[in-house]
Amino acid sequence: MPGFVCLHVCGALRRPQLRSQGSEHLFFRHFTEQGRLDGLCILLVTHLLPDRPQFIQALAQIGRIGAILPKPKSVHGPTLTWAQQHYPVLPLNRQWTNAPQGVIDHIAPLVAPHERLIILDIGGYFAKTQATLSEYFGPRFLGVVEMTENGHQRYEQEVLATPVISVARSPLKQAEDIQIGLSVVYSAESLVRTLNRTFNVCQAALFGYGKVGRSIARELRCRNLHLELVETDVLRQVEALSHGFKLVGKEEALSRAELVICSTGNGSLDLADLQRLRPGTMLASVTSADDEFAFCLSQLPWPSQEVCPHVLALTRPDGSQIFLLNRGEAVNFVHGAVIGEYVYLVLAEIIEGVRQLAQQSMAPGLFDLPQSTMRTIARHWLADFHGVSQ
Repeated sequence: MPGFVCLHVCGALRRPQLRSQGSEHLFFRHFTEQGRLDGLCILLVTHLLPDRPQFIQALAQIGRIGAILPKPKSVHGPTLTWAQQHYPVLPLNRQWTNAPQGVIDHIAPLVAPHERLIILDIGGYFAKTQATLSEYFGPRFLGVVEMTENGHQRYEQEVLATPVISVARSPLKQAEDIQIGLSVVYSAESLVRTLNRTFNVCQAALFGYGKVGRSIARELRCRNLHLELVETDVLRQVEALSHGFKLVGKEEALSRAELVICSTGNGSLDLADLQRLRPGTMLASVTSADDEFAFCLSQLPWPSQEVCPHVLALTRPDGSQIFLLNRGEAVNFVHGAVIGEYVYLVLAEIIEGVRQLAQQSMAPGLFDLPQSTMRTIARHWLADFHGVSQ
């Protein structure tokens, strides 16, 4: 079995080990009181942030945590230490999750012979190898719960051999996505100020008008900057225009922008696009650089230097510089990607997804949670976090 190794820790996320809203234990109790599911092994892909221990402990009440697989660029040091004290922690990368033999070599030793397996995914890490896992484990592989839009799209592109419950497009996830947009703008503006610049009357381009993009666009409009929107989907173009945003093409946007925020999760910019940017342009991503950009940061042929904390300057062949906020990674993770109690809506959906996969016989395919389940989660959340009774 490949050895467990220490993971890179994000230096920016220096917070107390456990961050509490005060009501998490009450909220999660609604979804654990049905008791433990016998013979269940859960592999958890997660942002290992300070709000995760309560969720992990709740998961452990319904099944055995076979391993935690932290997303590489969102690891909070004290939370990692806590996780390593209680569970196996396995380094995560697409090299082994996309490789049929690699995924078997890593996962098979984690699952006892009598156990059934469920994978909780963020970003479609196992989309390409879910069929391999289904063939290897047979009916013991119950399926996957996927949390993100990027991951949803990755599973959607594959021939599925197992059930995949996606919470990426649920109404509860949309409430979380609004908060993610706010956190992106907050972190981007904070880093821009470290460069002695502001958003005021800044020429900005936003790529992508999906759920998070809509929230970013609305928030940017309140910041007194000039915003242009790049969107390729015709339905979203209509929606953006109806909301009063100006649509332009990629080349036009890049030629003018001082600030570019990318929210597509689908390789929005390549190396040639970086050449088109104005000198001094600041570039931010909503998701990981590997997903958002069609170039590899580690293989860029240009000199780079960290000119401010979490701001990387790239010097292009003509001597001009552009700036990558949070080094091109998800910009809101500079401040811990804080979205408050809204995160618990989606974490509860994940727990309910586990129960549905374990207790129902489901055919291969991509599924949502039932509306009744989402409404139950919403009622408990409103009562426990906001005192709203139905």
